[in-house]
Amino acid sequence: MAKNVAKRPNGRWRARYRDEADREHARHFDRKVDAQRWLDEVTTSVVTGAYVDPKAGKVSFAQFYGDWSGR
Repeated sequence: MAKNVAKRPNGRWRARYRDEADREHARHFDRKVDAQRWLDEVTTSVVTGAYVDPKAGKVSFAQFYGDWSGR
């Protein structure tokens, strides 16, 4: 998993990582320590097997029902 923390021109910090599907996930923070903490938490969840893709919960009920019912 590629990851880094970088200071943006506006003074904020961007923490980002690429998941196994090579999709980039990023968040912006006012403090570097907060950006690093978020990145460390994501890394820990991946290593321990507790990682859940942030987009995994963005499935409509209609889509879920269609997949579940086989329609």
